Amino acid sequence: MRRVVHVGPLMAPGGMSSVMKILTANPPDGWRTSSCNTYSRRGWIRKLRRWHIAKKEIKNGDFDIVHIHCASDWSYKRKLSIAKAAKAPVIFHIHSGRFDIDTKSRLADYTVVCLSPTWSEKLRPLIGDSISVPNPVDPLVISGLDRENFTLLMGRNDPVKGHKFAYSLGLKDLRVTGVENAPNGVTPLGWVSEREKWELLHKAGCLIVPSEYEGQPMVILEALSVGCPVIASKNIPDLPDCVTAVNFDSKDDWIKAIANPITKDLKQAIEKHRVDAVSKQWGKIYDNIIDSKVSIE
Repeated sequence: MRRVVHVGPLMAPGGMSSVMKILTANPPDGWRTSSCNTYSRRGWIRKLRRWHIAKKEIKNGDFDIVHIHCASDWSYKRKLSIAKAAKAPVIFHIHSGRFDIDTKSRLADYTVVCLSPTWSEKLRPLIGDSISVPNPVDPLVISGLDRENFTLLMGRNDPVKGHKFAYSLGLKDLRVTGVENAPNGVTPLGWVSEREKWELLHKAGCLIVPSEYEGQPMVILEALSVGCPVIASKNIPDLPDCVTAVNFDSKDDWIKAIANPITKDLKQAIEKHRVDAVSKQWGKIYDNIIDSKVSIE
């Protein structure tokens, strides 16, 4: 059985880690998977050490395909050095919503993958041709939970995620993960466990994603998969039709949308993101890479 290794920030919070875990747990037919973590929460020295360890693991490992997951900036640079160390064909999987590095020549020897046709076209001048594969979603369905009338914001406390803007909306009951402190009237939940995340998505009246930019937010897909309405910034591309898209900085529009979220056909909107469908797409890509390598040899 052929082996693919997923390389990236497996131990980090966030969507890229979720994608890696789902793909590692759901390999395509004929493949077995493993993972190689490139992330540490314990400062830059530990991060550099983890990068060196990952690079060595990939250089010395026995893999048929090395599947690298990256964002932009320093993430890209570290992952490129790992790709160069690989002895097997490399997939360079770009998750970033703000990838701005002209790297066509450096990625020419790899199979490059983006999150959607829109991203493939948008990034073509920078990365050349790419394949588009959507993020997978594998919901944890929990019975016995009812929807409540609170608004949920999930994600790290980063300016691009729109926390400050969300606080300014003056919502009656806003609950926010990823933060330990928040203004009066906002409930900070800190980092939550995987099960706590799914419980919140089952109970929230709606999820808001007021981001300045994103790639393909996993939290949107996860929310829809369990019937949680979503209101999101128009700055996020390729939003499902059932997501209410709002101008990034219009307070009135956000307040109106939160008061009247779309509640119909949410689960149906993410059929293409079902883990079995996405796993099959990856299986075809992996098989094509191996068949191409064999034909050349």
